[in-house]
Amino acid sequence: MSEQLRTGAPASPESTEKQKPVEVNFFKLGGTWDMIFRDNQKIGTGNLDDDALKEMQIKMGCFSGDEQGEIAAYREFSLELYARFQSTAAAEKDVGEHLSSWAHATNMSMPKRGIRDLQRALRAGEHTVSDYIVPEDIKNLIRGPFIPLFSGDSSHLENEITAPMVATLLQRSIREPHKPLVGGQGTDTADMALLQLYDVFTYDTDLPSLILAGANRSHVEFASDAPRNFVHAAKLANRDLPPGGYWVFQENLYSASDVVKIDPLEDRPIEGQTTFHSPHQKNVSILSALKQYGPAQWDARKAPSPEHVIHKVTAENLYDALESIYNPDLGKKDSVSATLRPGIRNPKHKAVVISTHSLGNTSNGIRDVCIKEAYGGKLIVGISRTLISATNEEYAASLFGVNQNPRELGGTGKMVIYGHKLNSSVANALIVRALIEKLDQTQTQELFTQYAQSRGLVQVLPRRG
Repeated sequence: MSEQLRTGAPASPESTEKQKPVEVNFFKLGGTWDMIFRDNQKIGTGNLDDDALKEMQIKMGCFSGDEQGEIAAYREFSLELYARFQSTAAAEKDVGEHLSSWAHATNMSMPKRGIRDLQRALRAGEHTVSDYIVPEDIKNLIRGPFIPLFSGDSSHLENEITAPMVATLLQRSIREPHKPLVGGQGTDTADMALLQLYDVFTYDTDLPSLILAGANRSHVEFASDAPRNFVHAAKLANRDLPPGGYWVFQENLYSASDVVKIDPLEDRPIEGQTTFHSPHQKNVSILSALKQYGPAQWDARKAPSPEHVIHKVTAENLYDALESIYNPDLGKKDSVSATLRPGIRNPKHKAVVISTHSLGNTSNGIRDVCIKEAYGGKLIVGISRTLISATNEEYAASLFGVNQNPRELGGTGKMVIYGHKLNSSVANALIVRALIEKLDQTQTQELFTQYAQSRGLVQVLPRRG
C-alpha cells in the first residue's frame, strides 16, 4: 500500500469552482435513521425490514425448537440472504435525490480574515448572520446507486446477517475500487458488526473506504441528528480517507479499530463524545478530518493482487469462521468449571478470544485450559476487558507469561496470541481473517501486530530477564 493512501492525500486549498458530486455506492444497512413509528414504537420499513426478516426466519426453520435443525437453518438462512443481496436492485432514484428530502444541513461561511471580520461586519450592519449561512444538500455531495440491502433494526446484525452483508460490501469494493462505499447503519451494532470486518480485510490494501453513518432519531423525528450525520458522511466521501472502515456520528469521525457504544440516551458526554466513544482517542472532529485529508483521489484506488486473502472471502466461509469463535468474558462471572473451561475446550470452537482481567490476567483454571488448547494448535487470543484496553506481562497472573515459561508453552513453538490494545470486536474480526487465511499461531500473532501498528494500537511488551 502506498504511503499516500495509508495516510490520505494531504489537504490542499480548495478550488473556487463548484465541485461535482463524487460517485459512490450507497448501501442501506438498517437502523433508526430511516425508521417509522408503529404503535408508538420505532420500526424499520422497506426492503427486508423487521417484519420481512422475521417471516423469512420462521419460514426457514430458525425458531423450530430443534437445536441441530436450528443450527442448519441459520446457516442456510445466511446463504439465502447472500443470494438475496446479490439480486437487490438499486432504487429508481439516485442516492442524492433519494435522501435529499431530508439529508441537508447548514454551515457557516467565515470571511477570509476570520471571526474578527465577521464581528465587525455584523456590528456595522453590513451583513446579518443569515448572509454567512451556507446550505448543504447531500445531492450536491454524492451521487450513485442507493442499494437497500436491509431495512430492519441493527440489533439483528448477528453472524447470519453480518456474513453475507460484509461479503457483499467487500466484493463491491473489489469490483469498483474507484468508488467509496457509503451507507446508513443502526447504532446498536455499529461498534461490532460490519465496520471492523471491513477494516481488517482492507487495512493493507488500496481499496476504497467504507463510510457509515447512523442516528439516534429517525429523519422523521423532530430535531433528528440524521441529516447532519449523513451530510457529514457525504462530505467525507469527497476527502481522501485512507483504506478502512469509518463511523460518522455527531461531529466525530471514528476509526473502526477504536469505537465503542457507551450511552443510548445521550445524557452523559465523555470527552465531548455522546453515544459513541474512542477509548484510545483515535477519533477526530468532522471539521478536522475535512481539513486533514485532501480532495478525494478514488481513481487511484485499486483491488489487491490475487494472492490477497480478500479474494477468498465468501459469505459461507465468513459465517463459518464467525460461528467457530468462542468469546469468554471474565467480567461476566460465568462458571469456570461448568461454562468457561468446556467452552474453551470445545472442538467446534476453532479459536477463542478471551476478555481477560486488567492487563491480561486470568485465574489458574483459565490459564491451565488455555495452555492445553494452545499446545494443541488452537488460536487463543488474550485481550483486556477494560474500556481503555491494554495488555502486558506485568503480573505473574498474566496469561501471556505462558509463552516464555518452560513449564508451560516456552520452547514448544506454541503460543497464546497477544491482543495489544485491541477490543473484542476487532480481535474477532482479525481471527476471522486468520481462520479464512488458514494462519497458524505465529502468523496470527504477526497479523495482530501488523494491524495494531497500522492503527496506532500496538502495545510493546517489556523485555524480560
